[in-house]
Amino acid sequence: MDAKVRCLRSNDVQGPSVSCDLLHLRMAMVGDMAERILLCLFSCHEYSYTLAGMKDYFDRPIVDRVQGIRDSWLKDVTCDYKIFKGFGQGRTPLPDEVFLPAIDDYHHSADKLREMIKYALDQGYDRVFKIDDDCYLWYDRLMHNIPNSDYVGSGRGWNVETAKRFPTIFAPGFSVWYSKKAMDVLVKAPSGVYAEDRWSGEALYNAGIHLTTDFLYHLCRPTKTNQWVSDSELYKPNDWISVHSCSPQQMIQYYNSLKNIAITQQV
Repeated sequence: MDAKVRCLRSNDVQGPSVSCDLLHLRMAMVGDMAERILLCLFSCHEYSYTLAGMKDYFDRPIVDRVQGIRDSWLKDVTCDYKIFKGFGQGRTPLPDEVFLPAIDDYHHSADKLREMIKYALDQGYDRVFKIDDDCYLWYDRLMHNIPNSDYVGSGRGWNVETAKRFPTIFAPGFSVWYSKKAMDVLVKAPSGVYAEDRWSGEALYNAGIHLTTDFLYHLCRPTKTNQWVSDSELYKPNDWISVHSCSPQQMIQYYNSLKNIAITQQV
């Protein structure tokens, strides 16, 4: 089998204390065999924000996020993937679902992440990409940008320039890469805060694994009445790998618009 080629772009930032100028465009051969990669769609059976006592800056409408993904970008996914949820709700999981032995709410998301990672390790995967169920993913871009680093995700906040000036040790949890080295640390890490992104970032930092920041995992700024990216921002030309967050209807409409453009260009 041909060796797999991966790259990191020049705007990737390694760790909170290293300038982005220190990283250069680089290509790496990854042994004689390609890594086994699992795309992990992080979801839940029910969105009970009120029951969880959450008071948000913005409204969170209750919608079928996974179906929006199934009807859009998931159609393009050719690597292994699973949709992860917590304890079952009286039904058998679908072939592409995994019901983890963890409580299925936001306050136990770190436990769910640890169980998801344990599943990936038990199944022999070398690297996972964790994405939340309210994100749009450009799958082809993702596969062309598989990182060499152990822990990769976006920076803090919605303004890229500010985030570069004030780096964080953990990536927002909407789109994150973990290598096998990182997963080996996390599966053994003690419990901490319930937010899975902060828990994993702090555990990895304490183990000497620093965040590599890539702002092409795009975090849009919500408003008090809308958590989704605006259509005007979404439809502008971009080079994002993923964006947080999109409504199911946005995902479907945007995906269909891209397919219609591709068909038109082929005519």
